[in-house]
Amino acid sequence: MRSVRFVFRGLALLLGALSATGAILAHGGRFSGHLDVLTHFALIYLAAAAVVLIGAMTAAPGRARLAMALLGGVAAAASLALILPELMRPSPPHAAATAAGQIKVIQFNVSRRDARLEERARWIAQQDPDFLILEESTPAMRAAVLAHLPRHMSCGMTCETVIFTRTAPEKTDRPRRGRYGLGPAIAIVHMAPEDGGYILVGTHYTWPTHVRNHRENTARMLQLIDPLPKGRMIVTGDFNSTPWSFARAREDARNGLERRTRAMPSWPTTFGVPFLPIDHVYAGTELRTVKVERGPNLGSDHYPILAVLALASD
Repeated sequence: MRSVRFVFRGLALLLGALSATGAILAHGGRFSGHLDVLTHFALIYLAAAAVVLIGAMTAAPGRARLAMALLGGVAAAASLALILPELMRPSPPHAAATAAGQIKVIQFNVSRRDARLEERARWIAQQDPDFLILEESTPAMRAAVLAHLPRHMSCGMTCETVIFTRTAPEKTDRPRRGRYGLGPAIAIVHMAPEDGGYILVGTHYTWPTHVRNHRENTARMLQLIDPLPKGRMIVTGDFNSTPWSFARAREDARNGLERRTRAMPSWPTTFGVPFLPIDHVYAGTELRTVKVERGPNLGSDHYPILAVLALASD
């Protein structure tokens, strides 16, 4: 029994040390893109801190218990310092469920997987979105959507990031990636004034572990949307970036839009317990949020995100 307690204390101390170190170093993301990678795991540090603190409460009094409490407390405090700004930020104005002028947007990274195509396409058709944005889509996935849901597709059958619209866009842009071929895959459609005048931007950012490439994600996105009117713009996609990343916070402050997703984990679907909110929906100030929710597991490693927006009445 003593050996079991000894091993438990050792593991708890190691877990506490690792989570505290990771959470503290993550704050260096203010200055370093490499350290900013650590911010994405803030929820993991917090969960580990909770385990260590529970262990400290159940352990026998002594130095090990004190060390566990100290490490768990530091990990929890440093993690919460990353997460709380997202939870406490002001919410954009909401619209009632009965508000006029509603539009439904579905964003879904299908992860280049052709599993459960019929189930996916049927669910999307049942939702009957005005705008559907897919990332990492395959020809089979795009064909399945069109078979169940007649829509206009922004990029023929060639682009992985594609936007489906109820009516034909007035203009479609398929911009190249950023400098040196780095940066995000982006699709942009401009709807005609009689169809609401919305500007839809779908995107798929590269992983934050590729720091130079990840910087180009933001640079290219801002370069493309800065000249465009923001009032009825909707930007959505897989940003491979959590809300507690300092890079995400800087982009949020500069893009002139309001993020409508709030700490909504969308990856991975493994075991049904997503822990990284990396799929986001942004919208301009002329649009109010009716609801934003996560869709079901449809065979991708991402959950779809469904947002209902309404035109502001004031």
